[in-house]
Amino acid sequence: MPCKICAADRFDPREVGEVVRGGGIIVYPTDTVYGIGCDPRNEAAVRRVFAAKRREKKPMPVLVDSLQSAEKLVELGEAGRALAERFWPGPLTIVAPLREELPEELTGGRQKVGVRIPRHPVAISLIAASGGALVGTSANVSGRRAASSVGELDPELLNTVEVVVDAGETPVGISSTVVEVGQPIPEVGAKIAEGVWLIREGPIDVETIRSALGRRLPRMGTSGGAEKFNIIVTTQRGNERNCMRELVTLSGETSIRFSRTGFPGLLKGEVPSDPVEFCRQLAAKLAEDPWRARFILKVTPIQEVTRAEGQEIRAAVRRLSGAIPEGASFRITVNKRGSEIRSSELIREVAREVERKVNLERPDWIVDIELIRDSAGVSVLRPGDIVSVTKMQETALGKD
Repeated sequence: MPCKICAADRFDPREVGEVVRGGGIIVYPTDTVYGIGCDPRNEAAVRRVFAAKRREKKPMPVLVDSLQSAEKLVELGEAGRALAERFWPGPLTIVAPLREELPEELTGGRQKVGVRIPRHPVAISLIAASGGALVGTSANVSGRRAASSVGELDPELLNTVEVVVDAGETPVGISSTVVEVGQPIPEVGAKIAEGVWLIREGPIDVETIRSALGRRLPRMGTSGGAEKFNIIVTTQRGNERNCMRELVTLSGETSIRFSRTGFPGLLKGEVPSDPVEFCRQLAAKLAEDPWRARFILKVTPIQEVTRAEGQEIRAAVRRLSGAIPEGASFRITVNKRGSEIRSSELIREVAREVERKVNLERPDWIVDIELIRDSAGVSVLRPGDIVSVTKMQETALGKD
């Protein structure tokens, strides 16, 4: 029976997911090449993929839709997790020890399997609809060239699958870089760092991997008002440490000192450089691809730290507001965590210190006040000086 070919802009991922969960096999686009996939936990389906590729006993990788899905399958360890947080989604496959039993055919009889998150929205939607994991080997007969478009797929292979999802040419066009972590030590491959071996070269080169592993992990302090800070970082609850590592990696600044605030998802940080310039450089790095930031939600530069008392906050605003030129407008923003100060009263008092016109809709400048228990972080900023990853992603998608 001929396979069903679906255009990526006119298909329902849930229908294809049902095919996968029912034991079917599919061909689908990824960020590297087209892949052939099935439910990695379904032994019969895995055997069908081997037969379609005419593949000898050789492990096949699994594509996942999130780091959490990956960690259900494998134990990444410190090195593997650092690489995943730096390069996922993207063309890096990490072979790591199994956490759950998978078909022997899939793993090649080893207690390890390769996993990665592809940087491709169609692939992610299919993986999620299939239960969070999908076999992700290249869609070609073994020994033949991998396909970067549906037109390059082998007709013999097409006769063995139920569905093909066509999304045009794949972005990268070559197979992913493969590294291996954890015990036992692989029989093949070159050791490129402590506990990490290169199995296959690809789009991500060895020096880039070594550089990612060589970065010093951020230091974490304890909560408390006495600590210095000049940035406020927000993330999802439970992802604080992931967020710290990501900010170090994306910014390239390895000397950031972090401290917890006592509020889930809220961190204070101290960068050695000017915090406003730090945020501008971070925004510039994320401008082309804001989805590189998977854990950072927002980074706010702090120019002065005072006690959370009206008089001290007003004095700080008075000192900083000279940056607002004549004719420019401003808005005051107050974010409270654990403070009893009334925002409306504080805004009225602070507004008296700024002799410029107010514009609540599209201000030229923002007087930002971050209240965290007994501390106040005060800044006078351009709107773009606050790095809001969510807003950057919405802008990239063309939303207002």
